[in-house]
Parts: sequence; C-alpha cells; structure tokens
Amino acid sequence: MRKLIESTHVALGGEIGSPQNWGFPYLDDEHMRYATELLAGADALLLGRLTYEGLSAAYTAMAPNPFVDRMNSIPKYVASRTLREAAWNATVIPGDVADFVAGLKRQPGGTIVKYGNGQLDQLLMAYNLIDEFHLLLTPVAAGSGQHLFEEIRGAPQLSLADVRRFASGVMVLIYKPKSGTG
Repeated sequence: MRKLIESTHVALGGEIGSPQNWGFPYLDDEHMRYATELLAGADALLLGRLTYEGLSAAYTAMAPNPFVDRMNSIPKYVASRTLREAAWNATVIPGDVADFVAGLKRQPGGTIVKYGNGQLDQLLMAYNLIDEFHLLLTPVAAGSGQHLFEEIRGAPQLSLADVRRFASGVMVLIYKPKSGTG
C-alpha cells in the first residue's frame, strides 16, 4: 500500500497561505536536498485546485534543473469541483475524491506527495487517508492569512515521528496520525 505524505510550509504563527512572501530566504541547498529526496520517493502528486494552479504556473515557467524536471513530469491528480480538465501532466479526479485517493493508495508504487493545506485535507483526514504530515516550520512570525488546518473539523490526534533541523532554522516536523484517528 502506498503512503500519502502531506508536505506544507508553515510560519511560526501557523500561516500557510503565502509562503512566497516569507519562505524564499529559507529555500537553501539543505531545503533543496530534502525536497528532492521527498519528490524522488514519490511517483504521484495530489493537489487541490488552488495549489495546482499556483504550482503549475510557477514550475512551467522555471528554468530546467533535475527538481523542476521531476515536478513537471511526475503524474498529478487534482481535486476540484470546478476544473474539468488540466494540463501539466495532471488529471482532474473524477467522482468521489476519497474513493479515488483510497484506490490510488492501494495501487503498487512509490509515495504520493500532497502539497498545500486546505479544504482537501478536511476530506482526507476525515477518511484517514494521510499517512504522514511533513510540516516545514519556518522561523518567520507571519500571523495573518490562511492558517494550518483552519478547515479541519474536530481535533485529530497526531504523533511526532521525526524532526529534521536545517541550519537556516527551518524544522521539518514529521507527524503521523495516532491509531484510530484521522
């Protein structure tokens, strides 16, 4: 069974909606090694519509390098109520998203990486479909904007599985859902 990993940049105030405003100074070589390692272990991306639109616009305009080439070539699955078709080697998920993702996880292959955090997470967590949360805690005190898990109902219990510290001050906090929770 494949593992679904949620990877999200988070400011100290819990803000996730505008990493382009505060995250760039922390995208150093150490971060790139981590991101490349995570992407190399994946054979698919899962994205909500807003994340898909932002990433597809950014990565198709970037100069080629191994990471950009991998981002552009890896298959992507997009959860959207409004999109009917997608470019950038992407497929809009037909029908029930939870059923589709559960079926995707049952297929053989590498991990599935999901970037971003928002409405799609509420659904994925309700159905216990996320296996790991990789939260890249960035030492910036950004407080306004979209916040981590603001769309999540209830209080899913998570267990800290690992911590990776970067010289820049970024910490990758890896959490797994506790048994019986989503």
